[in-house]
Order: sequence, then C-alpha cells, then structure tokens
Amino acid sequence: MNQVIVDKWVSHLRSIASPVAKQAALSTAIEALKPFALAVCNEAGGAMAAPVNLPQDDVGLWWAVVDPNVNLDSLISDPGYGPLWPQDGYKTIEVWTESELSALHALWRLARQRNSDDLIKRVSGLRQWHLQHTQPDNATNRPWALHVFLLAGTPEDQHYAETLLHNCMVMSGKPDPLSAWILLDSANELQHYFEK
Repeated sequence: MNQVIVDKWVSHLRSIASPVAKQAALSTAIEALKPFALAVCNEAGGAMAAPVNLPQDDVGLWWAVVDPNVNLDSLISDPGYGPLWPQDGYKTIEVWTESELSALHALWRLARQRNSDDLIKRVSGLRQWHLQHTQPDNATNRPWALHVFLLAGTPEDQHYAETLLHNCMVMSGKPDPLSAWILLDSANELQHYFEK
C-alpha cells in the first residue's frame, strides 16, 4: 500500500472519529480497557508500570504496550500461525473475537515499539488466520486492528478493514466513543508506518 492511499485513510478515519472523540473524553469512553487508554494518552511519554498479575488476554498485551518490562513470552504462548488464545476460554465467540482483534491491535503496536521481527511474523500469522476464520463483526462492532488489515494490502484484507469501519458506524451513522478512539489510534499507526 502506498503512502498516498494511507494518507487518504488517515484523513478519512480522523474525519469520522475526531468529532465523536472530542465529545467523549477517553477516560469516559474506556472503562474496562485502561491500558489502551494509557497507550493512547502516553504515545510520546515514558513507561508506566503494569500490574504484577497480568491478565492472559488482550488487556495483558495492552499493559505490555505501556510497560516495556512486561515479558511477552508469558502472554503469547504460541509464536506461530493462528489465534492467541483458545476460544473455549471465553463465554462467547463474540467476546473471544473482540479480544483477539484487540490483541492484534496491541501486537502491532508492540512490534513497532520493540522493532521485533518475531512480533511482526506473529502479527502477520494472526491477521491471516482471522482473515480466513473470523468475521469482522464482533458483538460490539469495534474496529480493532483496522490498520493491520488495511496495510496488508490484499483486496480481502482491505474489505475486512472496510467492514470493520462500516460495522462500527452501522447503528448510528457514527462510531461509539471507544470505537472513535480505536479509529484515531489506527490512523496514528497508519501514519507511523511510513515514518520508519
């Protein structure tokens, strides 16, 4: 994907998300995913200490984004292709799907921050698996990892990203507050992609 197309996506995502995000402070938009809020607010800041007992899910990975001392091996058991966690560990497939896509979003950020080829491979394997096995609409219709699919550059990945965007706005014509912040973070990650 070339920079002109990425720049258009960055502008598009920001034009959709910014009006909603301005009306809803990040702290009120995010109740359960505090480390995502910390990652968004602390993009240029220093590290923040993660809790001692990290959850073994997407929340744990978001803590790793804000705390470079978190050992990722304790959070990611399988370094290969496929989902990060077994579906049977979740009550519903929708919750599992959202957790997986949120984790993919966090892993992308970790791969960029830590400049890790192993994490880049894991992101690619996770993205490919979800492209083939899950629908881009989870119970909450949140657009986690939209940028990851978009930057893969295939027509199937672009369609997945477009569906994530569409689904987060289908109920009211605009994203909910958390989705708006997710879209803004995706726009920022798209912009970082060409700043390397």
